Amino acid sequence: MKFQVVLPILGFEDEKEFELEEINDVFYRLKGQNVSFVLINPFKIRDDYEFEISDSEQNALKIDKNTPFLVANIVTLNKPFEESTVNFAAPLIFNLKDNLMGQVILDKYPYGLTEPIKNFLKEKSES
Repeated sequence: MKFQVVLPILGFEDEKEFELEEINDVFYRLKGQNVSFVLINPFKIRDDYEFEISDSEQNALKIDKNTPFLVANIVTLNKPFEESTVNFAAPLIFNLKDNLMGQVILDKYPYGLTEPIKNFLKEKSES
């Protein structure tokens, strides 16, 4: 599914459109013209992930309480996979109805830019 960028990904402001491909119910691939990302559904690996986005971000993304949307976070892959990191501080929001997307920078939340995925995989396997 193709998405128009209305709130650019930091460092990739020239990318105006991305294609989102679901790998499974946890991971996605996001492909632009000059860059590709692996994304993760944060709600599949942590129970404490929540945030609010501003009215202006909601307006740009055309999201309200009735809009179907997806939240995903960029994964930096490392070897071994358990050493990969997740950027929880700057989620990507996808408006699934209007095919709009954008990155939201969270500044009031205790989430890091490079949190090791192994910390969350361990927690999920124990529960």
